[in-house]
Amino acid sequence: MKIVIFGLTNGYRHDGGHMVRWRALIQALAIRGHRVVAVERTGPAAATPWTIPGGDVLSYADWDAVAVDAAAQADDAGVALVVAHGPDARAAANLVRNSKAVRRALYDPEAPVSLTALEAGETVDHLPADGLGGFDMVLASCGGPALERYRAKAGAEAVAPLYPWIVPEADKPGDFKRDYLGDLCCIVAGPDGIREGLGNFFIDPAQRLTRRRFVLVGTDLPDGVPRASNVLTFPDLDPAEHANVLASASLALTLARDDERRIGWCPSDRLFLAAACGAAIVADQWEGLDSFFEPGREILVAAQTDDVTTAMMLPRNHLTDLGRRARKRVLAEHSAERRVQELRSILDLKGGGDD
Repeated sequence: MKIVIFGLTNGYRHDGGHMVRWRALIQALAIRGHRVVAVERTGPAAATPWTIPGGDVLSYADWDAVAVDAAAQADDAGVALVVAHGPDARAAANLVRNSKAVRRALYDPEAPVSLTALEAGETVDHLPADGLGGFDMVLASCGGPALERYRAKAGAEAVAPLYPWIVPEADKPGDFKRDYLGDLCCIVAGPDGIREGLGNFFIDPAQRLTRRRFVLVGTDLPDGVPRASNVLTFPDLDPAEHANVLASASLALTLARDDERRIGWCPSDRLFLAAACGAAIVADQWEGLDSFFEPGREILVAAQTDDVTTAMMLPRNHLTDLGRRARKRVLAEHSAERRVQELRSILDLKGGGDD
């Protein structure tokens, strides 16, 4: 079956994880005999070329210049799938919805952001302005009870969860580096929606346990991070170093954004990355977390500051066992290979050939 996928990006530094995850999923589809055409926007940074076995990469810098060719590819597809991501998200979504593809699908990797905005009566920049009617299937990065709310608010005819995934070849344990040595580390994607969690589960423990070492990594770190001798910040660290940060700390704190926590059933790629790297994780509490990892055996869960400080007192061998079990779970249930199996089932992809 021919599958055309829109919404990929290459050459954008902040989209590096997005690029790696989608390339792995596309390669897995190609290995199963599907002919995949990836319509990919190139960015200002140096782009890494790639090829798809039996397929094609349609790269572009300007949407208008590629739109005609992209529409022809979609019209000839068994499945046209748009990832609601990047500067051309709306244009690509409208192209897919109006195409002659046998099945037309949209994947929203920011479903918590979308649902929060829709329930507040606001527009969502990465989704069509008139809703998601006309797509045969809408895939969302959230699940559980929130999925029906998403379907209703977004005007989708059918929805299914497609959670984030990891790439075992890229997301793996890093190397210990003394520069990142810490008792607790936390990697954040930015200040939005994490201020309360960062205060309760990172800053407060750091102020209580002044003899312990705390490491905070992320761009645009929020105000309020203390300038203390036991708190190290790395605001501009290359994402390629994240695995090494996780390998150099005894415990990793993962924080859900406010919208993810409120909606529930929204595991982040940050959580799965930490697990893939074999880190011992303490995560802030949200509904549905226990569906992805078993609390107490694969992951620790914090509802208050004391839960984090208590976790930091656990023996090193106990924390090592937690990280090992979490890695085993994420490799088994949340890899690109596993998501391909789910995607094939959801979209009824039977196999190769241009049917």
